Amino acid sequence: MVAGGKGFVLFAKSQPDTTGKLVTHAYSYEALEEASYELLRRVAQRAGDDATVAMADEILRDEVAMEERLAGLFDASVETSLREKDPDDIREQLVKYLADAHAMEQQAIQLLERGPKIVKDPVLAKIFEDHLAETREHSSLWEARLEALGGSTNAFKDAAMRLGALNWGGFFQAHPDTPGKLTAFAYAFEHLEIGGFEQLRRVAERAGDPETVATAERILAQERQAAQKLRAAFDRASAASLAEVGATG
Repeated sequence: MVAGGKGFVLFAKSQPDTTGKLVTHAYSYEALEEASYELLRRVAQRAGDDATVAMADEILRDEVAMEERLAGLFDASVETSLREKDPDDIREQLVKYLADAHAMEQQAIQLLERGPKIVKDPVLAKIFEDHLAETREHSSLWEARLEALGGSTNAFKDAAMRLGALNWGGFFQAHPDTPGKLTAFAYAFEHLEIGGFEQLRRVAERAGDPETVATAERILAQERQAAQKLRAAFDRASAASLAEVGATG
């Protein structure tokens, strides 16, 4: 996990919109911590460990507060990213944001395709399957906006994101509490997309592109719905994880 954190920082530094990327990744990581402590709290409740339940509740409040604070920085992060780049053509920057959005959808597709096979639980599998159909549509919508602006998808980024999804899939399969870990990661990934698409929407507004703004708003609504469905499934994910390791008490 330490190596992964360093990798996120290096990735952000390598991008032209460093500030925005870092805010988005931090936002998604807070969501990962939120989901992880929600699952921990449920396990502690089952174990009758009131002290750990109280600790998890206290940390959860801090994580959610930081998540909300980061969400409040989307405007500022876009302004800073664009100022750092000093773009002569805001539409050129919008094309880059759209290519990044398309690449994120490619990773999401890989994860959602593998999710039902990994978690095995039928309710969790249905959540992944339902959002997979939406995600494939999102990918097509971003691609259409790219073409409308004279851009194209980034084959290198798409391939890298798909490879990353495959690596994460292998990571989850190696753990005994797979349903909980995969649900938490999927919840965080929804927030990664939400953060990225919120910033894309702001760039589209600055570029005077109402079609891309409308597309972003439509996709954002579905990403938020998917995140809420995953959050509502934390009880199920926790129970499924404990069942897999034989801890059903």
